Amino acid sequence: MVASPCQRILSHLVEEEEDGRRVRIYRLPIYIKDSSFEDFRPQELVVGFYTHRALVIDEDPMHLDNSKVAIAREFCRGPGPDGPPVASALERPINPQIWVEFGSSLEVDLKLARENYDRLSCDGDASSSSENAAVALDALFIVAYLRYNYSFHDTWGYDFRAVFERCAYNAQRFPLLRDLLMLENQVPISLLQAVVTRICRPTPASPSSQLYDMLQWFVMAIHPFSGEGGVGSVHLRRHFERFHQNSCDTFVKCDHLLHCSYLAICGPEDPLQSSPLDNSEYCGVELPYFSTPSKESWTPARTTFRIPSATSLLRMGISVEVGDGVVTTNGVRLKRRKGNWCLLLPQLTMNDDTASIFRNLALYEQIMDNGIRPRGDMRTYLVLMSSLLDSVQDVRLLINQGVILNQLGSSEKVSQQWNRMCDGLYIPSTSPAYWSDLHRILNQVELQNSTSMRPTRSCFLLSTCLVVIGCFLAFLAVFLRTVILIHAHPQAAM
Repeated sequence: MVASPCQRILSHLVEEEEDGRRVRIYRLPIYIKDSSFEDFRPQELVVGFYTHRALVIDEDPMHLDNSKVAIAREFCRGPGPDGPPVASALERPINPQIWVEFGSSLEVDLKLARENYDRLSCDGDASSSSENAAVALDALFIVAYLRYNYSFHDTWGYDFRAVFERCAYNAQRFPLLRDLLMLENQVPISLLQAVVTRICRPTPASPSSQLYDMLQWFVMAIHPFSGEGGVGSVHLRRHFERFHQNSCDTFVKCDHLLHCSYLAICGPEDPLQSSPLDNSEYCGVELPYFSTPSKESWTPARTTFRIPSATSLLRMGISVEVGDGVVTTNGVRLKRRKGNWCLLLPQLTMNDDTASIFRNLALYEQIMDNGIRPRGDMRTYLVLMSSLLDSVQDVRLLINQGVILNQLGSSEKVSQQWNRMCDGLYIPSTSPAYWSDLHRILNQVELQNSTSMRPTRSCFLLSTCLVVIGCFLAFLAVFLRTVILIHAHPQAAM
């Protein structure tokens, strides 16, 4: 008998191991973008504690029956439940037969999951639980939740509330929380709120506060601007606490984890800090690949959405340095120091996960750039950095300046990643205020340099002309003297 795709998913879960270091966040599923697959190529994201190997299935891994992401999507549809709901005929998904077949195909897997789950100690001794049992709890939760929601009250006589109660003592080790929180990066926050409310013991802290702590931990785990030499985890945590306290697009009020991550890395939404592009012809224009060598003749006036490289800016008198306390992309700014301009950036940690994090958020931003909540912070930052890091020499310069913490091993790897970072992205309809300021200052610096060069060029040309005239007169004097001597002493000359 050939195992169904759903059975293969559950068996795959049992085979996974905790390594205490990483979790794979699968690529953003196609359903988020109402377009063809060719128009949207999502990426993978790797962070955290839990390792999930990609499913080896012949069919599309984003197919409903083949992906945990798609399964999570189905039971996360609609507003967040106030506790696990019992589905009615009107609340079932578009194709309820899929879920009937899904539930009926998991009898063996549920039995195995129960047996493994029962090995967990009821007295709170987490040390007695095995990795297999922890993974089985993950599988059991998914199966039970789906059955409870979509199978006409049929939970095989299993008390679903008891699942939450029995694992409450071990909430920190509950694998599904990590799975939902990090693996399925588009899970609605409202569902996480319901899960946290169910599994956490009554404490003085509210469920929202507990959820915020989890979300804060999540965004700190993937935040690319919190390197050892940068702002540091303490400063970053304080920044997020202020961010939460101000009730300005707080993590708990986000739509889902991608939204939460976007706000954490790009900063809160502030319409006053962004401005539409002056020329609408650039909206939706595909960004350059940045795979060719830099052209010194390119100027901001000729390339509207590109700037010179870091080494070129340095020759123009504009330095690139780490901004004090800058922890978001919209914190990029220009500052004048001792008569020269300085571009201040957050300190970026380049590791194996950085490119995937940026690509996920850039693709998400591109989807949301539909005129309703248009933002271009992430794509503008990627264009900025791709322009600055145009060559290996640029990478080495920014590493020496402390702007980049290189954990990839070589400057060449960093350069290669940034040369491909903007592939498939489009110029945003809005850009942060610093982008137009940067172009304005670049034009001013170019104008000043060209103006200051005019007297120098004039003096150089005048000096050159005088030297040439002097040489000519000297040659003429020698020539005339020779001719006079020849005529004065014709016999001596013969």
